[in-house]
Amino acid sequence: MKFGINKNLRMGLIVVLIIAIAVISFFLYREVKYPGFEEQNVSVYSYNNKASVGFTVYFKPNELYETESMDKEQIYLTEFVDRIKANFNYEFSADRDASLNGSYNIIAKAQGYTTDLNGNIKIIWEKDFTLVPEKNFTINRKVFSLNESVDIKLADYNAFVARIIEASNVNSQASLNVIMNIRLQGDTDYGPVEEAVTPSLTIPLNSSTIEISGNRGIEQPGAIEETRQVQLPVNRNRAILYGIIIGLLGIIACFLIFFTEGILRDQYEKTLKQIFKKYGDRFVALNSEIVVRGGNIVAVKSIDDLVRISDELGKPIIYKYSSNYREINKFHVIDENKIYMLDLSDLIEDKKPDEAVADSSK
Repeated sequence: MKFGINKNLRMGLIVVLIIAIAVISFFLYREVKYPGFEEQNVSVYSYNNKASVGFTVYFKPNELYETESMDKEQIYLTEFVDRIKANFNYEFSADRDASLNGSYNIIAKAQGYTTDLNGNIKIIWEKDFTLVPEKNFTINRKVFSLNESVDIKLADYNAFVARIIEASNVNSQASLNVIMNIRLQGDTDYGPVEEAVTPSLTIPLNSSTIEISGNRGIEQPGAIEETRQVQLPVNRNRAILYGIIIGLLGIIACFLIFFTEGILRDQYEKTLKQIFKKYGDRFVALNSEIVVRGGNIVAVKSIDDLVRISDELGKPIIYKYSSNYREINKFHVIDENKIYMLDLSDLIEDKKPDEAVADSSK
């Protein structure tokens, strides 16, 4: 069973749907094939600096500690500590080979300081002691590491602090910062690299107890970047939406093609409606048949001609009303001895609607 629909309307809808499907299919193709580009900073050489420092506390002979050394993070009694061994480790890793130069040294920085009411530390004095003089190294591969250990004689630094306090008469707090200064620089195929990494241990001085702290673990990544036009990923939501629209339009088009049939609009009905729309206020409808006896019937070519005759004679245009529009086919203007008549049936028969309307208006 097929549903009837105006032929021109049906054809117009099918054409519009086909064009819409083609346009949205183009959008879908462009979204999937060419989702677009944007400027992004892309890493062309990435690397990571990783440094750490551990420690081992060695004891003097005593009755408290049962072992010769410990590496736990806890509070130690200064009187029982002989020395502290600091173990520095540095590791460089990159995503590709490059030739870089570096250097490092290890110093012990003794400091006297005070703390204000807000907890801010203010340095009063400081002195550097070189534990490992500057050493150079070269990196020419993706991964490089180095290790260095130093022994810290705690009694020596406490004695130094005691002498400074005695000489200055300033009894300040004091600490020892053991610092490994690592510097890295060089030119790669992608640009220059320059890094500084400083792991450290902080040891209290002039104190009866020791709790070791400091910047003991560092991970410091870096990268050389350049701006590139990067293709964007496909917008899946938009692509799915396009697909759904294409599917729905395809279903509607298939329904119109296979389940409907075109029907030409009734030519007579169309012409009659146009005539009544334009001249309906000039017409008089009768419920009975118009009987013509002995009159001279004059055929009129168009509705405009009949209207002009009606105006000249001052007579109305009359017709027989019927609920069936096809029975409304004759329009009359009756004069004393003449009847002017327009027969729409002869005028419209076998003509296209536009031609029939044009003829009826001539």
